[in-house]
Amino acid sequence: MLSRITTNGYYLFFLTIVLTILLAGLGSYGLAETSEARYAEISREMLNSADYLNPKLLGIFHFHKPPIVYYITTLGYRIFGINEFGARFFLQIAIVLQLIFVYGMANLLYKDRKIAFMSGLVYFAMPIVLISSRNLTTDAYLTTFILGSLFCWQYYTSKGKLLGLYLFYFLMAIALLTKGPVALLFILIYIVVYKSIFKRSSKINIHHILGISLCLILGSSWYVMVVLGNPGLWDYFIEKQLLSRMAYKSFNRSKPFWFYIPLIIALVLPWWWIIPHQFKKKGKKILNMGREDRLLLISMGCLFLIFSIFKNKMVLYILPSFWLVAILIAAQLIKATKAIRSTLNMVYAALMGCLFTGILALWIIKPDFVQISTGTLINSFISLIVLAVIYFLVDNLRPEKPAILGAGFGAALILISTSLMAHNGPTFNSTKELMGYINNVTLKTHKTVVVYDYLLSSIPIYSDAHQITLKLKHNTTNREIQFQNNDDWKESLWDINDQVMVSRLDSLSYSPNTYLLIDKKRGFKDGLKYLEPHFKNRKVYQNWLILFNK
Repeated sequence: MLSRITTNGYYLFFLTIVLTILLAGLGSYGLAETSEARYAEISREMLNSADYLNPKLLGIFHFHKPPIVYYITTLGYRIFGINEFGARFFLQIAIVLQLIFVYGMANLLYKDRKIAFMSGLVYFAMPIVLISSRNLTTDAYLTTFILGSLFCWQYYTSKGKLLGLYLFYFLMAIALLTKGPVALLFILIYIVVYKSIFKRSSKINIHHILGISLCLILGSSWYVMVVLGNPGLWDYFIEKQLLSRMAYKSFNRSKPFWFYIPLIIALVLPWWWIIPHQFKKKGKKILNMGREDRLLLISMGCLFLIFSIFKNKMVLYILPSFWLVAILIAAQLIKATKAIRSTLNMVYAALMGCLFTGILALWIIKPDFVQISTGTLINSFISLIVLAVIYFLVDNLRPEKPAILGAGFGAALILISTSLMAHNGPTFNSTKELMGYINNVTLKTHKTVVVYDYLLSSIPIYSDAHQITLKLKHNTTNREIQFQNNDDWKESLWDINDQVMVSRLDSLSYSPNTYLLIDKKRGFKDGLKYLEPHFKNRKVYQNWLILFNK
C-alpha cells in the first residue's frame, strides 16, 4: 500500500512540474502561420460572431475540421482574453491529461505502477509530444480524447464498471468531433488486436447498444446540422476531406510510402533499440513476448502501416500512436540490463551537454539567422545543472533513471524552445513583430493590410486593420467559396488573375495607410511591378517586403 501511495505521489509531483513548465512563457511567442494561426483565428471569429455551428476563417466558411478544437480555444479566450496564452492554455491541459491516461493504461495492462510511472516519463520525453504542446492544432486534442476513450474501455474491460463503458463511447464521439472518422482507426485497431491476443469475445448487451447510439448521435451531430443547412457539404466531407486525404494527393501534403520510417527512428531515439535487444534475448520471436508487449507492438505496427499507405502525411498525424511506443519502452526498460540503462543515461547526459554547448556557441557567435537571448542561455544552463544532479544522485541500478533523465531533457527542450520562439518570431513564421511594426507606424487611424499571394490568418488577432488577400497561385489562397451565401467575401479575397481586381489594386496602391506585404523569397509578379512606385515607403522586415503609404 505504501509503495502504491508513494508512486502515485511521485507521479502527481511530476505532473505538477510538467504543467508549470508547459505554462511558463506560453504567451510570450506569436502564433505560427499557417496551421496554429488558422485555428486561433477561426476560434476568435467564432467567439465574436457567436456562430458555433459554421466555422469561418477571415470571413469565409471553413468546414475542413469539426468544431471541438474551436470550442475549446474560444473557452480559453473567454477566460484569458484573445491572446496567445488563451489560445494555447487548454492545449497544455490536454498534454497533462495524456500523461494521466498513459499512466492509467500502463497500470491496467501490466498491473505495475513502476512501469506506469516510467511510461509517463518516457512519453513526455518523446519530441513529437513536445512539438504538439507548442502548436495549436487538432492533433494533441485528438490524442487526448483517443487515449481517454481507450483508458475507459480498458477500465471497463478490466474492472467491469459500466461508467467506463459509457465514458468510452462519449469520448469516442468527442474524438469524432475533433478530427472526424480517422479517430476510429486508432481506437478500433487497439481493441481488435487486444481481443485477438487476449482471446476476449465480443458480447453486445443493452449498454453497448445505448453507448453506440450515444456515440453515433453525438459524434455525427455537427455534421448532420451543417449538412442540413447546406446539402453540398455531404459530398465535400466524403470526397474532399476523407477520400481525397487518404487516397489522393491533396492539400500539398502528399508524401512517399516510406515518409514515416526515418521520422519514427528519429522521434524514438535513443529508446528504439531497446525493443530489438529484447527480441534478441527472446530468440527473435514475437510470440515469445508477453501478451501486453505483443498488443502494443502489433497495434503500433498496424497503425504505422495504414498511415504509410495513406497519401497525405504529416508528422503529427501519427501522434495518437506514440503512447503505445512509450508504454512498450517502459515495459522493456524495467527488464533491460544494467549496461543498456547506463548507455541510455549517458546518451541523455551527452544530449544535454550538446544542447547547452550549441546554445552557448550561438550566444557567443550571434549569427544573423537566430537570436539567442541571455534568458535562453540561463534556461539551458539551469537545465544542464538539474540533469547533472539527477545523473549523479540517482542510483544507476534504478530502472527508472533513464526515464527520469529523458523527461528532464524533454522539460529542458520545452523551456529552451519557448525562449527561442519568443525571440525569433519570424523564424517560426509569426506575424506578431511584423504587425507590431505596422501598428506603430499607423497608430489609431484606419489601415489596410494587403498580403500578396499568401494567407496570413493571424493578422486580425494582432491588428484591427482591414485585411485583403491577393490570390494568384499559392495553395493557401485557394479558399472554399462554394458555400458562401453572399459576395461579402470578395472584399477580403481578390483574385488578381482578374484584370478588374488588378485595377482595384492599382487604385488602392495610392491610398494612405495602405500596406502591401510581399514574401521576399517568392517576390512580386512581373506584371504587377509597376505598382511598386505607387507606394512612397518600403521596409524590409525579416521575411517580408513591406510597401506602404503613411
